[in-house]
Amino acid sequence: MSNESPEKSQRIDRIRAIVNEDYERVTSTDDPYVILNLPGNATWEEATARYERYERFYRAENFQRLGDVDLTRKALDIRRVVGRAIIDIQGVMESNSVDSEAMDGVSNTGVLALDPNASALADIYFRDGLTFLKLGDLDNALECFRTGSDYDPTRGSILAYRAYTAYRKTPLDPTVAEESRKNLYQATRMDPANADIWVLVARYHIKQKDGDEAESAIAKVRTLDPKHPKLGKLLRNATSF
Repeated sequence: MSNESPEKSQRIDRIRAIVNEDYERVTSTDDPYVILNLPGNATWEEATARYERYERFYRAENFQRLGDVDLTRKALDIRRVVGRAIIDIQGVMESNSVDSEAMDGVSNTGVLALDPNASALADIYFRDGLTFLKLGDLDNALECFRTGSDYDPTRGSILAYRAYTAYRKTPLDPTVAEESRKNLYQATRMDPANADIWVLVARYHIKQKDGDEAESAIAKVRTLDPKHPKLGKLLRNATSF
């Protein structure tokens, strides 16, 4: 029997109704304005304000504490769809701006606020991938990390998690293991001061029982972040073989 108060139960029901309504809307259309529940003549400021509201509301941590896995998955899906929608709207507005310049014969020096390289969308997929990892869903986690890398291939942290997740999925496949190793070390070259990447490198070598390489990666973690929360566990695991 549930110990939830009537007020909390009603609040969860309202949240569930909002999520289901938004989920039905965003999955039933490709129109970015409809996805963001905006009129077709909305300004860029209105579009970004609406996107930011959805992005804040549909963060995974807001739903994980409710204990409803299906609701959390829908929230993650909505976040990704609205992220793509704001990128699409940016493209439409940039295209209209170029057309306007061509017609007027003047230069428009205004810059849209969203990164044209879609790094914001890469962030969304990265965070969602981390959430799926916590849920133990390696398939969806890997898909998020792959998509995040596609949006921003310069991000070493996303590449590292993509590589390590692929390895965790099929640790006994030597081809996957070797590809994951190469991608992990590529990630360290892309972002050499990121201790979290070296944690993943260390975990990889511990699972592969590569003692020297594991110790070297752990030493990197210790140098970059002596108080890293994963350091103690890495040291314990490294002494187990």
